[in-house]
Amino acid sequence: MPYTTGLLFNSPNGSDRATQLIVTCLNDSLNIPANIELQVFRWDTSQTTRIPIGHDLFQLTPQASRTLLYTLNTADYFEVQSDYFSATSTVIQVFSLDSTGNILQRVLQSEMVWVDRFTNIP
Repeated sequence: MPYTTGLLFNSPNGSDRATQLIVTCLNDSLNIPANIELQVFRWDTSQTTRIPIGHDLFQLTPQASRTLLYTLNTADYFEVQSDYFSATSTVIQVFSLDSTGNILQRVLQSEMVWVDRFTNIP
């Protein structure tokens, strides 16, 4: 069952504006690989349409991690949807960064909300 960060506001003002999004994935299992799916969206100010900026499906070996980077060009809001299969000791976290690499927001896996399905990407 997938999880979502929900709609996250991206301040339009100067140094408080996120320009990049980092998603970290950790498979803490000792012997089971994790299959991970991520969908990343940006929204404009109208908040009427999700615009896909990333869709990744990959396998993470036991005791391994992977970090993915997405650009948030013209994103007034953004959202990450994630799910993992197989290994149960998987942790996925989201961080937004400003243009100098400072963390502006973070969403830990425990703060994400369960949704019944991924958003369909046309």
